[in-house]
Amino acid sequence: MPEAPPRPARLGVVVNPTADRGRGRGDGARTIELLRQAGHDVLDLSAPNAPLALENARDAVAGRGTGGPLDALVVVGGDGMVHLGVNAVAGTGVPLGIVAAGTGNDFASALELPVHAVDAAVTLLLDALGARAAGTGGTRRVDAARAEPLDAHLDPRPGRERWFCGVLSAGLDAAVNARANALTWPRGSAKYVRAVASELARFRPYGYRITAELVGAPGASDTAGAGDPAGSTAASTARPSPSGPATPGERAPRTPDDATHPFVWESPGTVVAVANGPRFGGGVRVAPDASIDDGLLDLVTAGPLTRLGVARVFPGMYRGKHVHHPAVDLYQARSVVLEATDAGGPPPPAFADGERISRLPVRVTVVPGALLVLDPRGHTITQG
Repeated sequence: MPEAPPRPARLGVVVNPTADRGRGRGDGARTIELLRQAGHDVLDLSAPNAPLALENARDAVAGRGTGGPLDALVVVGGDGMVHLGVNAVAGTGVPLGIVAAGTGNDFASALELPVHAVDAAVTLLLDALGARAAGTGGTRRVDAARAEPLDAHLDPRPGRERWFCGVLSAGLDAAVNARANALTWPRGSAKYVRAVASELARFRPYGYRITAELVGAPGASDTAGAGDPAGSTAASTARPSPSGPATPGERAPRTPDDATHPFVWESPGTVVAVANGPRFGGGVRVAPDASIDDGLLDLVTAGPLTRLGVARVFPGMYRGKHVHHPAVDLYQARSVVLEATDAGGPPPPAFADGERISRLPVRVTVVPGALLVLDPRGHTITQG
């Protein structure tokens, strides 16, 4: 007797109609068409704005409404839509499907999913859904991170927690992100270049205190400890805390001395990023060795740089070359707290996956395996 065909999956789809310079609406319509042609029950959860779309997605994931809970949530757009999807499904066990169709597609690239290829992306989703129906896989489990805005006493601010899957930035990179989001011209990567020029004209290093639960660093810059770099305005201070007064110019220890003495970095700074994935901003490889499934965060810090120093370092970030600059250090951590100090100017609000999170202080914690992604290829994907 022939086997009964698998039941259609109940899928929610959220589309960003403005993605990829306005082509997102057509990409979304094509995605829904292909999924329905394959026999699946598709619910369009798109909305006029992101908060309402997120509310729709969360309600559908939780099974609030007619038809029962979703078998998967599919987002069509760039990293902003992936961010929305992650905030709907992280920790729920409902998998996320990604049709990468935005200006920046950094998380999709980390997963090696098709980019700007709707038919290929949907074919992959259908293969994954078929594998899940047959009980032979169809998903990949990856990490996600929680960003918790804190009050002045470093207690969580209720209802403000956000998930992210890529990179949280809180330095000049975040200021550039905010500036780029406000620009209506030019489009694409040229918008980021214009935003860098605008922010650089008024830049001065920001003041930070960073406390982290380190697990050992993947390696600092090749010339770390060589003294003040060209373009640097001062040496940063990093130490286990509490350990008494910091020694000016002392370089960061690579691991805390014990669980009760977390790593602390206090300094004026230029770049501060807490990375789950390697890229942000449409290809900026801020943490080139970060892995989305190692259960760790990559913390990237750049001490105080002059404007000329910034102009020299920033172009190399697209290829990850900044990690060789002596002002740049890299660490691995399970949790990180970012605070503003008066050691420099006030840091910009933190951004994650290109979306505004909060002004500092913010706590970031990695949650290993919190996110299921529809992918029939399982765990055979390389990082990069």
